[in-house]
Amino acid sequence: MNPSSWKSFFEDTHKLSKPAQAKQLISKEDISETEVLLINVLNGYLANEVLNIGLKIYVNNELRNDFIAKMAANPPKPEYSLESWTQQIFGDQKFGIILMGLEQYSNSFTEKAATIIRPLIEVAGLPLHGLSFLFFMGNYGFTPFGIHKDAPGEDGILFHLGPGKKQFYTWDNPKYNTIKHQSKVFHNVSEMLPKGKVHELAPGDAMFIAHYVYHIANTPEFSVSVVLDYINPSKDLFENELIKETAEENLIHHTKYEKPLKLDASQSSLNELLDIHSLQRKMEIALRRKITRLKSNGGIGKKSNKIKASIPSMNNFVVKGKEIFPIYLDEQDPKNILLFARGHRIVKKPNPKLSQLIDQLNKGESIKLVAIKQQMEPLWDLIEIFSFIQDLLSIEAIILDSTTNEIAEHK
Repeated sequence: MNPSSWKSFFEDTHKLSKPAQAKQLISKEDISETEVLLINVLNGYLANEVLNIGLKIYVNNELRNDFIAKMAANPPKPEYSLESWTQQIFGDQKFGIILMGLEQYSNSFTEKAATIIRPLIEVAGLPLHGLSFLFFMGNYGFTPFGIHKDAPGEDGILFHLGPGKKQFYTWDNPKYNTIKHQSKVFHNVSEMLPKGKVHELAPGDAMFIAHYVYHIANTPEFSVSVVLDYINPSKDLFENELIKETAEENLIHHTKYEKPLKLDASQSSLNELLDIHSLQRKMEIALRRKITRLKSNGGIGKKSNKIKASIPSMNNFVVKGKEIFPIYLDEQDPKNILLFARGHRIVKKPNPKLSQLIDQLNKGESIKLVAIKQQMEPLWDLIEIFSFIQDLLSIEAIILDSTTNEIAEHK
């Protein structure tokens, strides 16, 4: 991936405000790896007990979620392509599968996606509601739900994986842009097409769609497209959620108690109950932690899934950090230190050497257990060290360095 290509794409979109296309923004290797990881996503979704949330299936332009049971009974296998799997499910019928929240079903997909879109985040910044992903798969022709616009604040970047081509139509016109979201969807597609602008997408191309712009795609041959939702909340929504998160932080700055209020209290008396400086400081802490959680997960809104991770029984194993998912420390509380990793919050006993260890992991360095013990002892005992490693492994913020561990096992 060439960072300059992403910068050009950002500028072509008028800083994510106008529809624009980018040619060959992602590589063939990225396409191949992403397609394999989408099999992980589908298997993760189909393993759920509830299978009617986030998934829509269209067959011959009709909503047919009764096919979900057939998909669950015949989940995709890594040795088969997505196209061959869908042929087993749908045969020669025209079909479309739309799955939202891909990051919820595969940590591996999330890591790959975060790596692909990192250059965009570096140039465009981090949306305050984070990033989310969905896919469109099939040979369904025009998008089944008509010419539409996305939810306010949810700008989208469509990455076309192919193998077939896709035509993408946009209507960036004040006449349509000012129509309120969900108040109008156009189904007279053939009549509307001449008024729109067409973008021909080949595998590897990307398309930006601002949330206020009407659009529709045409996918006549089997193809897969992954869409990145770049979610910016309204000011009111952001402030209201921050107020709620500030309360949940349960931050304590005062130990005094408020006095009872007189029934005929004036407005000035009510105002005296508010300590603006205290409220501001609490909200600043909550905001910083909210942003830190996002940054620790590559900007993706949903935190990683916890997995069953076991530490090797040998005493000379090696762990390695992930540069794409940095770990952050919050050391304001002298009694407890907070770690933010993969969107999770982890509480640990303070240790002045911890920041050095985290720096090494964030650089992607491989670190032996013996080196970690030398750094963290005696303030942390072996139980605390193993708990720290276990916590990070279980959320896939770090990995066991298998190559180094294999060498160590044979010594």
